Amino acid sequence: MRLNESAIAQVTSEQTTLLIEWADGQQDRYAYLWLRDNAPDARDARNGQRLFESIDIPADIHPRSTQLTATGQLEILWSDGSGPSIFDPTWLRHYGDACDQPDDLFLEQIHWDASLTTLPAAHYADIVERPDALRDWLAAVRTYGFALLHGVPIESGALLRVVDLFGYVRETNYGRYFDVKSVVNPNNLAYTGLALSPHTDNPYRDPVPTLQLLHCLNAVDNGGDTILVDGFALAEKLLEAEPTAYRVLTGLRLYWRFVDQTTNLLAEAPIIKLNELDEVVAIRYNNRSLEPLTHAANAEDFYAAYRAFGRMVNDPANQIVFKLAPGDLFIVDNERVLHGRTGFSSSGHRHLQGCYADRDGLLSKLRVLQRTQ
Repeated sequence: MRLNESAIAQVTSEQTTLLIEWADGQQDRYAYLWLRDNAPDARDARNGQRLFESIDIPADIHPRSTQLTATGQLEILWSDGSGPSIFDPTWLRHYGDACDQPDDLFLEQIHWDASLTTLPAAHYADIVERPDALRDWLAAVRTYGFALLHGVPIESGALLRVVDLFGYVRETNYGRYFDVKSVVNPNNLAYTGLALSPHTDNPYRDPVPTLQLLHCLNAVDNGGDTILVDGFALAEKLLEAEPTAYRVLTGLRLYWRFVDQTTNLLAEAPIIKLNELDEVVAIRYNNRSLEPLTHAANAEDFYAAYRAFGRMVNDPANQIVFKLAPGDLFIVDNERVLHGRTGFSSSGHRHLQGCYADRDGLLSKLRVLQRTQ
């Protein structure tokens, strides 16, 4: 936005709204109730929290007077004797008719496939010592849905110190963190040497842990390569190539379950979740945990759609593959990026440690760092 665009040229009081004409000719209307409810004097300057109950504002609130200050701000005195409320024109312009979300929620996402050859990465020492490096690493997770971290201490539990840099561990029945290696009588196929097709973790939880971290303590020479797939990119491709399949996977509620001797988790959700604007906001895909379809009459349509999406998930053209070395860690947005691995000998000593965290903590830390840099 050019600087002069946010200058107010004229203000007109209407019956229930204030009409503002901007210097570039654009016009926006603001309801009086909205203006009073969101005025700077209605909120605590330290934390932005509202100082009074919105329902206590008179329903017929309107300006007693309006004027532009010497610095171009809008000053309103209200009919109930409150105010003055002083509005910054840039803030008002942002919340005009074209606004549909706060600007700090709109961070660019880059969708990718196998053509992504330069992977977002940082070094552990840098993000510990430099706030700008941590900011850039967290921003990469938001942008790509994943990022690598090199040089993490090869110590049990070291990945928890990575989480401490931006948020909190999401503890589950697997513990605060868990060891991913071959064991006898595993309660999860992750604890074997079998190949794991790309998937999201814990689809049987509500809410799902939105971040997963995996830290390599020991690698094997043959196999055990990490596979990542951008689920949001696949949803776009599915909508374009097979719209019928897309409608099935966004509309059909499915059940996901995990059971062992001490746990029985069950959740209901579609494979592709949309928001009220029909935007993709989450992917839930895990062939090992999908319950039998309860809508038997829809089985044919479901399997046609499910297989179409599955073929995309397992198509090398949509995958990036890399090998973790000891000290490497990767983090994924568990509602966007599917992860898997190639198989390796069960006698190999591949050892990863994993844990879960939540995206809101990461985004909170990112906003703070962006504000202070």
